[in-house]
Amino acid sequence: MANASIRQDRPERATPGHESAARPAMAMAIRALMTVACALAIVALPLIANAASTMLGMLVLAALVIPCALLSPATLVTTFFCGFIFQNTIVGMLMDWVTSKAEFDMMRAYNFFTVCLAWATIAARLLSGRLPCPPALMVFLKATVSALAVIGLYFVLGFALYGTLAIVNLRNIATPLLLFQICVVLFATVPLRLGPELSLVGLLLLFCGYAEFLFRSDWLALTNGVTYWNLATGPNWATLALDKQARETGLVASGLLDTFHITLFNSPLFADLGIMMLRMFGPNMHAISFAYCLAFFSLFTLYRGRFLQALAFFVLLILASAKGPVLVFLLAGMSWIVFQLFGSRIALTLHAMVLAVYAASGVVLGLSIGDFHVLGLMAGIADFVTNPLGRGIGAGGNLSPLFFTINWYEAQAVGRTPFPVESSVGVLLYQMGVAAFLVIGVYAWIALRLLALARWTRNALHASFAFALMALIVNGLFQEEAYFAPLALSIYMALTGMMLGAGVRTGAIGNPDFTVK
Repeated sequence: MANASIRQDRPERATPGHESAARPAMAMAIRALMTVACALAIVALPLIANAASTMLGMLVLAALVIPCALLSPATLVTTFFCGFIFQNTIVGMLMDWVTSKAEFDMMRAYNFFTVCLAWATIAARLLSGRLPCPPALMVFLKATVSALAVIGLYFVLGFALYGTLAIVNLRNIATPLLLFQICVVLFATVPLRLGPELSLVGLLLLFCGYAEFLFRSDWLALTNGVTYWNLATGPNWATLALDKQARETGLVASGLLDTFHITLFNSPLFADLGIMMLRMFGPNMHAISFAYCLAFFSLFTLYRGRFLQALAFFVLLILASAKGPVLVFLLAGMSWIVFQLFGSRIALTLHAMVLAVYAASGVVLGLSIGDFHVLGLMAGIADFVTNPLGRGIGAGGNLSPLFFTINWYEAQAVGRTPFPVESSVGVLLYQMGVAAFLVIGVYAWIALRLLALARWTRNALHASFAFALMALIVNGLFQEEAYFAPLALSIYMALTGMMLGAGVRTGAIGNPDFTVK
């Protein structure tokens, strides 16, 4: 498999005749270790300061992130990944010092504040001319700025109607595009290679994942799981979860661990097999986004030739039992094989056909079994027909205060929920109307640009993530987390930005033959 654009070539094995060959490897490892350690410190220190004062926490965050954005782009990008993956574990460990739900929510928003501070700093440098902006880079910036501008208009409408709900939803919708812009600018202007750093972050993720799986009670005790979940999902979550567990499985749940039991892949299609899984939530404390993160690192390691690491991630991915991320991994792999054998045009055609069949069959099957993801999508489509202009960011979705009032039996009877839930596409249609197609279209166009780069470079990582990003976009029909969870679309867009930015810097993108090779 081809080497990735964000990695350095492997050094030769040290031998008596090549003692110096080990030196670059050792230097690379030390640099990666220091970078990840600094990134974790940037994530943790503002949260610790926040325990004393929110204002102090924000000042510490700004004092760390802004200089990092100016002086150490590698640490900055690593900080994004560390924040999305490990921030909530750190918050859990600090629960004894959290005094209110508002403070808890503020601490969980620090990763978004990090992205915003970094984005503002880099945007200021770019606009002031301190960073070069070649024409090939401008194409990506114009497309994503257009999408962000439309999102901003609908945010203003939503904030006027729904208040702080619009802010929370804005964070979810804007983060993928902000991260993409940061990464594409940095990698287009600075020679960065983050393969070792991301590999080390992945190893930490593996350690946390297997620790949770093998020592669940100890993991929950270490991360203050019960206290975290009480604040994360509200005062009535336990009663609702226990009742839901009893209805779906017939088992009487008596505590937090019992509510984590699900059928295989959390689907009624596998209920008859009688296989029950103890759902994993990862260091980020969210099951579906944890699974998308595992799929990300499975792809990242596999297509860089790290087969044992990829296997370890894939085992965890299966244990996480989330079908959407597994499908992203499998579809990307199958289309990559076609890409290698027959070229990008045939691979893209077959990939698009498979995704179309997947989307159509998912809707038909979901309606026949009353799947709540499809019922939420149908609500978004139905409302779009009557209100194609949208209702503003903040309306509907899983974060709606009315989410727990949904009568699922009634929704199954009528074929849709009262408002869109559990579907990124459904929620976007509900909130942004026809403008949702612009946002989704930008995601798809970026995936196609990455595939064009893969056609030029023949790079396995480029091709696999192009296909994975397309599959993830389609998964947005059936999962709200696909677009809105930070460890789903956001980190895939970040890596895509890195690869496209490197293509701009090296001249691959912008080459006259780029689009036709």
